[in-house]
Amino acid sequence: MAVVNATVPVERISAEARRVDGRQALAAVGKVLATLLLALPYAAGWFLHKLWMGLVLVWMAGTVGWRDAGPPAAPDEADPT
Repeated sequence: MAVVNATVPVERISAEARRVDGRQALAAVGKVLATLLLALPYAAGWFLHKLWMGLVLVWMAGTVGWRDAGPPAAPDEADPT
């Protein structure tokens, strides 16, 4: 971990603070808002895609299992055990 022993004069801090343009902060806020506006629908679409693919997988597995089981046996053909 770095240790800073030097101090910054107050005059330099206020000069740098006056030099900072408020538009830079506004641009940063705009970038954050644009990121949120784009990231939220992307994340929602990703989640819905995964959910849909999971439902399709379960549906197809159930369909294949139903076909493999064959038709139900008639009551007179059932194994008497």
